[in-house]
Amino acid sequence: IRGNKGLSLKFDNVDFPERLTLLQVSATGLTSVAGIGKATSLKELHFTENDIAGPFLDEIFDLLSMERLYISFNKISGPLPTKIGLLTDLREFYAYTNEMTGIIPSELGNLANIENLVLGKNNFKGTLPASLNNLENLKEFSVYRNKALTGKVLDFSKATKLEKLDLEGNQFSGLLPNNFLGGLVETYTSNADNEIILHLADNQLVGTLPEGLADIKNLYLDIVGNKFQKIPQSFCKPSQSYWMSGKVGELDSCDAIACPQNRYSESGRISAADEECKRCGENEEAHSVGSYSCTKVDVEITALKKLYQDTIGDKWDSKDNWMDNSKPICSWFGVECSGGNQDNATITEINLPANSLDGTMPDMIFSLPALKTLNLKENSLFIPFDNIARAKTLETLYISDIDIVSIEGIGKAPALKELHLTANKITGEIPEDFYDLADTMEFLYIAYNSFSGPLSRKFGQFKNLKDFYAYDNEFTGPIPAEFAGLPNLRNLVLAENKFSGTISEDFSYMPQLSLFSAYRRLKAGPKLTGPLPSFSNVPKLEALYLDYNNLAGTIPPSFLKSSLSSKLRVTISHNLLSGKVPTELLSLNSLNIEMEGNKITQFDNRFCDNLSWMNGLVKDYDCDAFMCPPGFYGIYGRQNSTDSPCTRCDLSTNPTPYWGSISCDSVIDEKEILELLYNDCGGDDWHRNDNWLENDDTCTWYGIECRDGNTVQAINLGANNLVGTPPGELFRLHQLHSLWLHSNPIDFRFKDIGDAKNLVELRLDSTGLSDIFGIGDATSLIKLDLKFNQISGAFPTELLKLDKLESLSLTDNNLSGGLPDFTSLDSLISLHLGSNRFSGEPTGFGGLKYLLNLDLSDNDLVGTIPKNFLRNISARKPIAVDLSSNNLSGGIPLELDRLEELVIYLRDNKFTELSPELCNEDNRDWNFDEVGMFGCDAIMCPPGKANYHGRHSAETSPCRKCASNTDLYGQITCDGEPVVKSSSTRLVRGFVGIVISSLFSGILWG
Repeated sequence: IRGNKGLSLKFDNVDFPERLTLLQVSATGLTSVAGIGKATSLKELHFTENDIAGPFLDEIFDLLSMERLYISFNKISGPLPTKIGLLTDLREFYAYTNEMTGIIPSELGNLANIENLVLGKNNFKGTLPASLNNLENLKEFSVYRNKALTGKVLDFSKATKLEKLDLEGNQFSGLLPNNFLGGLVETYTSNADNEIILHLADNQLVGTLPEGLADIKNLYLDIVGNKFQKIPQSFCKPSQSYWMSGKVGELDSCDAIACPQNRYSESGRISAADEECKRCGENEEAHSVGSYSCTKVDVEITALKKLYQDTIGDKWDSKDNWMDNSKPICSWFGVECSGGNQDNATITEINLPANSLDGTMPDMIFSLPALKTLNLKENSLFIPFDNIARAKTLETLYISDIDIVSIEGIGKAPALKELHLTANKITGEIPEDFYDLADTMEFLYIAYNSFSGPLSRKFGQFKNLKDFYAYDNEFTGPIPAEFAGLPNLRNLVLAENKFSGTISEDFSYMPQLSLFSAYRRLKAGPKLTGPLPSFSNVPKLEALYLDYNNLAGTIPPSFLKSSLSSKLRVTISHNLLSGKVPTELLSLNSLNIEMEGNKITQFDNRFCDNLSWMNGLVKDYDCDAFMCPPGFYGIYGRQNSTDSPCTRCDLSTNPTPYWGSISCDSVIDEKEILELLYNDCGGDDWHRNDNWLENDDTCTWYGIECRDGNTVQAINLGANNLVGTPPGELFRLHQLHSLWLHSNPIDFRFKDIGDAKNLVELRLDSTGLSDIFGIGDATSLIKLDLKFNQISGAFPTELLKLDKLESLSLTDNNLSGGLPDFTSLDSLISLHLGSNRFSGEPTGFGGLKYLLNLDLSDNDLVGTIPKNFLRNISARKPIAVDLSSNNLSGGIPLELDRLEELVIYLRDNKFTELSPELCNEDNRDWNFDEVGMFGCDAIMCPPGKANYHGRHSAETSPCRKCASNTDLYGQITCDGEPVVKSSSTRLVRGFVGIVISSLFSGILWG
């Protein structure tokens, strides 16, 4: 019953037929063979290509009649039990591609009848047991690429008719035995029809090959990637013309077996007349036959040592064997060489991601002659590309999240196929030379940068491109139709850029496309418009994301008509699509399609017969799983859980005529709502009221931004002399993302703010707010600014409901009492609570892992800084903390020492300790590199000294002697008077917060 995936087989309660001798259950989705031990008559058992995991099942050893056992392509782990020796009738045992570990048991030598013993692609280690030499009937033995098998190769001298021996890809070493395969019978080896295959490649074997192998008439001898010095002349005689599948005779050359010393080829040999073993270049050598490349060992060692020195290797997280001249460079941590050997052979990979490299990568690295993969992502590393043209073999480059601001020059890389540039701070347009990578590039990842300008039509030259991920950049203009002409493109991710214009219908004809993403859920500005392409000839499409754009017109009748996917996911919600949902979509096998937030008027009930659609939600919620019907609404415009039902509207309100509505308002008159704002808040006296009430196009009114030419997305009327109470109807502007009313003397109320489902930014600083009752309903908020108000009492617990918040500012209010636990706000990046009256200890921040900026200054906090103060913060991310002007005491916890880029302000407290460990070379980057310049004084002035900032922050502002300060660190007064008076104190102290907040704002709001 092989290949029947739909079966749910279990053997634990099965009574097997007494005469059952063969059971074939491969590729059936089997997860266990528990119970199989009862099938005691079995002689042949197949359960390959299943999902069986865990230790080798002990019951199998009850099957004492077993002759053929096939268990390959599972996830069987742990050791191969010694009981395997009990299956003495076993003739064939295939256990290829599992996860078995430990040593190969010597009990395999008891299997006198075994002919095929295949253990390749596991994780065995140690040496081969000598008992395997006793297997006289052995025809095939494989331990292919177990990688950690070591020691000498056995002679297998009792095997009389061995057909295949595969030891490739391990760490076998030493000489081959003189009697290697000496038991092969002459009548067998002299017959040209009997091909004997020996895979010995990619080990560490040395010396010369046994002359006795020359007696084999037809031999495939795979020895490349070892340390053999030469091939015996007897291997190159006319009698060996059948060797290497006839290539030795056809090419009349031993190069078909292995390239000689000081020559090389990509495969270590040749297999066609137009191939050659190339001669090594000047100052290059290939010590062994069968070399993949020539090496300049001295050049490679020099390059690696310079990398270590230039990137402060002593501080790397892992650096095993580096700089140890007694260890081969291929054993140095993160370095891999040809054949997987640990010697001084050719370097093919350097993998040092997230390893605390800090500095500039030496350009010598690009001169490594056989380097294929370079992975230096997530380090504080600058990489110059001036020398990248020398990287002749470099195919894969991981440099995401490092310290580069430009990729100028990278286009000179001659062989680059895969480039990871994600999460750098690169701005501006893609440089012109980048398009020189068109001939080789296959996988390109540039997401989370700030590339801007139009996306070039030159990407149409990247004919080999398969993946292009450009999520969250600043690209503008139309999406080039040239992408649709790329024959191999599978994944095209352009979401959260600033593309506008129409999407070409050419994208409907892409044979390999699996993912197309161009949604705009966050960024304001012009969006994609025009008709929805049909995507009618994209048979491999699995995901299409076009939501939150301004696509208009009807959904094409041919939409997705060629899709063959059983898991198709489509989001075209929150556009301007109208009319009916085409019934032609009913012909699809399966579909999960989000269409809410459009102007759809017709939806055929037959869609609701597909119970498995919408991830099975149709079965639970019927048609509501697609969209709420006219006259109904839902918080998502459809029902996707018991908490989001479609609710009937009040018929007296003239409810919405559209499918998929998120409110009962048939047509929200945004102009009337804005007129209310103008009239209720003294619009005639505003500083700026350009175009207000003068025309019907509200998108031209001062301070109003629109998302589609007529839907309000942002209101920015800060510092504009608004008075009175802004109308609650503002929250019915359902596409309102940003509301800025700061620096106006208004009486803002939060009632019904929960209706503003898309409100992500709210600025009400300096408005005179005294309470924020109702704010907890604004669950979509990401950024909230309430500073410089009159909010008093304990910290408002409603704020702890806003679990999407990334920035919260409450500075300069009258809040008091202890600090809450902020764990529920686990997305926080910036938290400002300075200049209040908070008391107690500074706790509640240990659960925050994304925090970059924390301001607790100018409060009444007491006690010590907890050891777990910032325990979940990444050690590599920069973080700024202001604890100035409190009553904190004790010392600074050494647990903060793990942070690499901490800026911390501690002035004007009662600290009595500062460990020198916090001021050593490891922390030279703290406080804007000032610790490196001024030592511990850059953190706090010691007892006996003082400074207005409480620390040495500039050459002209050192800590000065103060006899009256005998016990405390970080003091700002001497004899009761400020050391220096400065009107810029607050600005200096909060500088980091300003910088980080500005950066944060730029990332989110573009």
